[in-house]
Amino acid sequence: MPNLDKLIAQSKKAYVEIATAYDAADINQKIVLSESVQKAQSTLVALQTANLAQSVTVTDADLAEMSRLRAKINNAAELQSAIEGIISLVSKFLV
Repeated sequence: MPNLDKLIAQSKKAYVEIATAYDAADINQKIVLSESVQKAQSTLVALQTANLAQSVTVTDADLAEMSRLRAKINNAAELQSAIEGIISLVSKFLV
């Protein structure tokens, strides 16, 4: 499986984990996270669209960074920074 396909698969898993953490959050945390969660979703959709439109190069280091960021999702204190990191990582492949 090409690295781009792996990144998309990991991004989908990360979004499911983000959505699960968001659903479990209290109302105050949901207010803080809402915009980031929506941006994460739209960034994932854009990555999938970019995959259809062009060829991008995803390195093993990119995949390792996604894994590192996904590990932060379940830590409530790091959830916001994990979401922002995932958005940043995925966005670098969007033209």
